Formats: sequence, C-alpha cells, structure tokens
Amino acid sequence: MRPIRLFTVSILLFPAACCLAGAQDLSQIDTLAAAVVTDSPVLQKRSVSELSTDIEVIRAVVSPLGEGDAIRWAQTMPGVTTGADGTTAFYVRGSNMGNNLFSLDGVPIYGYTHLLGLTTVVPTSVIKDATLTKGGFDATDNNFTSAHLRIDSRRPDRGYRVSGAINNFLVSAGGEANFNDRISFVASARISPLTLEYQAFKGIASSLVGGISGFNAQIGDLYGKFRWDINPRNSLELFGLGTLDRYSLSLSEDSRQGMGWHNGIAQLRYAHEGERGRFTTSVSYNRYGSSQEEDKVYREVRNYLSLKSDMTEVTARVDRLRRAGRRERVELSYGAKYRYAQFEPGQVGAINNLAHVHLADAYFQFRYSIPEKLEIKANARGNFFQNSKDRLWYIDPSGSALARWNISKTVTVEAGYDYLVQYYHSLEGLPVGWSTDMLVPSGASVKPETTMQESLAVTLDFTRHKASIGGFYRDMDNLVFYKYSQTMFNGGFASWEEDVEQGQGRSFGGEFLYEYLGRSFYARASYTLSKTTRSGFPSYYDGGEFHARFDRTHVLNILAQWKGFSASFTVQSGHWEHGAAMTYPMHILDGEQWTASYYSGVYNYHMPTVLRLDIGYQHTFRTGRFTHDLNVGIYNVTNHFNPFTLYFDAEQEKWMAISLLPIMPNFSYRVTF
Repeated sequence: MRPIRLFTVSILLFPAACCLAGAQDLSQIDTLAAAVVTDSPVLQKRSVSELSTDIEVIRAVVSPLGEGDAIRWAQTMPGVTTGADGTTAFYVRGSNMGNNLFSLDGVPIYGYTHLLGLTTVVPTSVIKDATLTKGGFDATDNNFTSAHLRIDSRRPDRGYRVSGAINNFLVSAGGEANFNDRISFVASARISPLTLEYQAFKGIASSLVGGISGFNAQIGDLYGKFRWDINPRNSLELFGLGTLDRYSLSLSEDSRQGMGWHNGIAQLRYAHEGERGRFTTSVSYNRYGSSQEEDKVYREVRNYLSLKSDMTEVTARVDRLRRAGRRERVELSYGAKYRYAQFEPGQVGAINNLAHVHLADAYFQFRYSIPEKLEIKANARGNFFQNSKDRLWYIDPSGSALARWNISKTVTVEAGYDYLVQYYHSLEGLPVGWSTDMLVPSGASVKPETTMQESLAVTLDFTRHKASIGGFYRDMDNLVFYKYSQTMFNGGFASWEEDVEQGQGRSFGGEFLYEYLGRSFYARASYTLSKTTRSGFPSYYDGGEFHARFDRTHVLNILAQWKGFSASFTVQSGHWEHGAAMTYPMHILDGEQWTASYYSGVYNYHMPTVLRLDIGYQHTFRTGRFTHDLNVGIYNVTNHFNPFTLYFDAEQEKWMAISLLPIMPNFSYRVTF
C-alpha cells in the first residue's frame, strides 16, 4: 500500500512517524466485486435499552488521542457499529449515522466531531457522565429515530482547581471554582498544534506526507458554564460551547483544497426542585456550519468550488415532573418545546436554498416503579413541523413504552416499544463525520423519517458476573440516501434536492453483554449478531433489497483491565459497498463540465473484516498539591489496515479503497492543582 494523496487522510499521519494510511487501486473493480469478502471501569447502568458510565471509565478507553471520549465508549456497546475505523462515526441498530442524537446538557450538538472524526468537541474535563439510550426513550427527547448519546456536564466540588493537559493532537487548559455550593463555574479551552506538528514531521519524514506542499489547520474549542444556586430549591445555569475545525492544503502549485465546520451553542436554564416534583425551563441557541473549497487545474481547466451550509436554531422548552401516590411510586411528566430554525444548505454562487422551519411538540409521560422490583414507563408525544419554503406542514404522533420486571435478585426481564419521527436529515458523506455531512429539513423533497422498534431482553446478575442477552426488530421508513455521498468536494450538494432518494429499512438481531468484576481485574465483552437491509430506492437495484451501508453481521468487542493496564480487541464483519450506477458531474467547472461514471460495476463489493487490538496504561499520582493523570498506549498494535470506503480519485481517474489510522503510539498527560 502506498500513501494516499487525499489531505483529509494524510494530515492524520503528521504527529506520529509510524502512522501510515493506504489506498488500494480498484481499477479492476468489476473483478473484485464478485469477491465476498472497585477501580474497574464498571458500567453504572446495564439494561439493554440504556447504558451509562462516568468520566473515569470514558477516559480509560484507548484512543488515538491517548484519552477516550464518550462516543468511543459507546462504540464498544452492543448494538453499535462504526463507520471509519478509528473515528467517532457510529451506527446503532441498523439506522443511519444521522439518525443519532448527540447532546450536552439537553442541547443537541450537530457537528460533534473534532480532528476529522478522531474525537468529539466536548472536552473530557467538563464531563460528569454519559448515557447511551437505544430504546424506551424518555418523552423529553425527540427529532431522532435511532439512539441518544447524552452527555451531562459536571458540577465542581468546593474550592478551586486549575488544570492543563496535552495529548497527540490537542493542548488544553481549564479552571473551576465552587463557592459554598452557591456559585460555581467551569471553563475549558483546547487548541490543536497540528500545523506545527506537520511542519516538524515533514522535515523528518517528507516521503510519508504524500507530496503535500502546504498545510494549515485551525482547530479548537472553548467551553464555559456558570451556575447559581439561589437557594436549596432554585438554581440558574448558563453554559456555552464554541468549536472550530478548518483545514487547507496544497498538493501542487495548481491544487488547493479546504474544508471545515463550526458550532456555536448557548443555553440558559432555570430549575425548581419541590417536595414532590421538579420544574425546569430553558432557552437555547444553536448554530452549525460547514464548508468545502477546491481550487485546482484539471484537464487544463481551472476548477473552483466553494460550498457552504449553515443552520441556526433557537429553542424554548418547559418541563414539569410530579411524584404522587404511596411512597411516590408514580411519576407524571409533561412539557412542551418549540424550535425555530433557519437552514441554508448547499450555498454556492447565487444558490442558498434558504428555508425557515418551525418544530413544536408536547408530551405526557407516566412512570410507575417499585424499587428493585418493577418499572413501567409509557409516553406519548404530538409533533408539529412546518417548512415555510415549501409551504408544507406535518403533524405526527410518537411515543415509547418500557417495562422491567425483576423476577428475582438474579433475573430481570425487559421489553420495549418505540415509534419515533425525525425532521432534520443528514446527507451523509464519507463515514467519519466530516463536513461533507450536510443537514437539511423535511420538505417537498424529503419526508419525515420514521422508525418502529420492538425489543426484548433478559439480564442476569451474579454479583461478580453480570450479563444481558436480548433481541430487537426495527422497521424504518423514508430513510434518506444521497446519491453522491462518497464524492469529496462535490458541487452536487448545491442541488441536493434533485439527488436525494428515500426508501425503507429493516434491521433485526441479538445483543449480548458480559461483565466480570474482580477486585483488581475487570473484563467486558459485547457481541452483536444482526442483519440490516434497505429497499425502495429507485437508483439502487431498481428498488430491490440490498445490504445497508454498514450492515456488519458480527461485531465483537472485548475489554480487559488490570491495575491500570488495559487491552481492547474488536472484530467487525466487512460491510458491503453500494452505489447508484450513473453518470454525474464531478465538479463545477468554468466553461467545461467533466463527467464520470459513478459506481459503475461496484455493486456488492464486500469490504474486508475490521480487526484491531489496542493496549494502554493509565496511572494517577500526586506530588504535593499536584495531581497527575498519565495515559500511554498503542492504537492498532497489529498494524491492521481496515479499509472503510471507496472513492473516485479524479487525478488518476480510478476507484480507490481508503483506510485510516494504522499503528499509532498515543499519550495523554493531565495535571491538576
């Protein structure tokens, strides 16, 4: 394998000389297409529909940055598969990546990846815990159809602390203070020295950077939270998060490419805790944007493309919870939420595709519980959506139900049902969370996506040995497919409404989770056996059935930890590559339109099995007032190349397979005082 000349892969090579990426020539794709190829990190919740953990477990996950994040933890759970190996792309129970909700303190984060998918934009230093919900959803959440990864920020202990940290790709600093449990604040700032690392690495091993003549990256985030506990029952909280990822490079004097995305988020929330209930109200602001740029000479014609997408959202919500009945075993929740959003997807030249949308919903939820015996939850929601551009509106119901019965101290049975609706859609690009993913609203070209899901599971608890086994069935309708999803720098996004198709999806399978809790040894294994299909898309097999994009039959993750040492192993079946066989414009050209065959003959190409072993060591020690946290490890010890997608190399005019992140030493060091 030789280095790829695609900058979004190449820049991942700079911080470590031993990190290589490869591309395989697929010019003979028609032939290949025929091949079928205690101190332990204990989970806080282990139900099949909901799993949660704290920040210490998240940090212990081995990752290219030396320190794990919430998504990397979620990727090791049953029912979850990855996109590009080594990145934060994740798919849950057969849905698309864009069907997941990622939130911080209840606010959605639409561009949640940093460093081209290596990590998330939420600093680990501000996280309290993370929860992955796959079914039996609470009524307070809506506008997604797959899974919710909820991040809750922490409240500092009394006193004040200052910290600093460094890892392979990021340098960070933060501070926090808590004055008598009345007023507290947390702040964090991170920046990436990737440009400097590139300059240093290029001089040491210039042959590995694929002929890149110039590179610049601007990567960072800024987080702050202020909390005022007015009295024991009333509190006011304000938080904000700003993120930026911007990259540009030159492969030659006649070639310059760039891409980037950004987030701007703020929320003000008031909460009142009564004797038998809670009342909260909040208002939030959310802005997400992405961009692509290309300026190159191709076939003696200068080709310039500048494409931007923006989304601005303002949300107001009110939630009320009341506890009633004997021993307060009954909980009644109700509330409402209103969102106004402005979408500007695929802006190029005079085209801006401006759309104003309104999304309102109201819900009611009933919960009855007997501690350590029984829990029953059911909710219903009414959703109203309007797209002013297309003069369309939708009214849709949604809801969930969940029942858990502890038959004995050892055995628990769980059953769930969900019917979900989603009005924001992601036109997914390469499966790494880059800015080729574009958000668009429901309207004349895209109907709301819906999902119906059923699940049944049994959980066993034998103190040191804990296990769960269950199954799920999911029907999906109006799933979005964008025909040119695997084309980098594609001007076709400007006319996205003409190139989106919707169809159906079906997924079913079994999920298994096992944990062993020893005094100094911990082990966890998760396994998913599933099948996921798509159908009804006119450009794909004339509407016939085919494998979903990341339909992996087998997904196995094993983790072992002993006294700070950890090892994780993953095996995932190779997925199937598909595409609409057609001719399309590769770029927007000045005076000449160049076309290419898209996926001609690529049907049913089976990618190889994903295989990866990671090892790490975590150690915490004190010197006076200073607390030191050190993580070191090796990512992808076996140096196994895991191709994850195909792309068309316009320079060589041939199909290539792309893989990321072979063997990579990593480290993370944090000091707090």
